[in-house]
Amino acid sequence: MPHSFTLQEIILRLGVASLCGLLLGLDREIKQKTVGVRAFLLVCLGSASFTMMIVEITNYYQQIYEDLSMDPTRIIQGVVTGIGFLGGGAILQKGDHVAGTATGASIWVCGAIGVACGYGLYVHAGIATAFAFAVLTIVGLIRSLLREDLELNEEPCEDTKNKK
Repeated sequence: MPHSFTLQEIILRLGVASLCGLLLGLDREIKQKTVGVRAFLLVCLGSASFTMMIVEITNYYQQIYEDLSMDPTRIIQGVVTGIGFLGGGAILQKGDHVAGTATGASIWVCGAIGVACGYGLYVHAGIATAFAFAVLTIVGLIRSLLREDLELNEEPCEDTKNKK
């Protein structure tokens, strides 16, 4: 099968995706959330990998069958659905308290960043990572200062406390 990407391009795209996922995961890890660096890095890396694979497959089949029409953007639909399911699993409800919504949403954003890296949209991925990181850190800090019911450093989930 002929390849659309050079080895350097594959390494660059997957490397940027890994770096973006690492950055967002570090925020969750520092705040002792149950979903941390490894999960975020893998979500971003996996999204980029799926995206790159569909580009490769599309290019391959279009070379063999010239009249074939394929839509490589459909991978985004699958990634959004799958990552949404994974992010939903990070949201926990205990009584009247719901936890993990920021983690669930950031997993979803991480999937989008991975897709951007897979398509080689590095500026988009970088800006999305910067905005997501700002929301998780700066907006999180401002939120905790404005609300009396939130502590500056939110307590980790019960699962994290019991495992230590």
